[in-house]
Amino acid sequence: MRIIAMVAMSAAMGMIAQAERTVAVYVSNDAAPTRVLQLAEAKAAGMFSSSGVRIEWHGRTPDGGQLPRGAISVSLAAQTPAHLLPGALAFARPYEGIHITVFWDRIQQTPRPAPAAVVLAHVLVHEITHVLEGVDRHSDSGLMKARWTTQDYAAMAWTPLPFSSEDIPLMHLGREE
Repeated sequence: MRIIAMVAMSAAMGMIAQAERTVAVYVSNDAAPTRVLQLAEAKAAGMFSSSGVRIEWHGRTPDGGQLPRGAISVSLAAQTPAHLLPGALAFARPYEGIHITVFWDRIQQTPRPAPAAVVLAHVLVHEITHVLEGVDRHSDSGLMKARWTTQDYAAMAWTPLPFSSEDIPLMHLGREE
């Protein structure tokens, strides 16, 4: 009985710790319209709230380029070279734990059943999740799928793609703050 109580208490404390996780994300945007980025950030923050992660959005990296400990830096690219990761909408450096590049031009130029702000939100959440997990893993379905299909884009137009059951614990355990 005592062991069960200890396990339950540990689980509850873990849930409390998860609920309190806050991540600062600095976005350098020389590509997307400000309103589209604001909508995407709001949607992405809502998507993360279900996982116990709170995102604090900031503009460009502070002067001197020094990020606060545990912060993430996102850059939106306006002109992605065709040879750079063909077909990808973004990439993260999960093992480095800081930098993400989003190919705004690819998001904007490719016709999809979801609005650009919705796709951008999903791309942001996908890549930030890679950094938080500290690995370059993908799921068979949902938000962390390697390549979304037309059906995935149609679904995200109505409701956010879900995290897999593995993603939430990995986000809280994967990356040191």
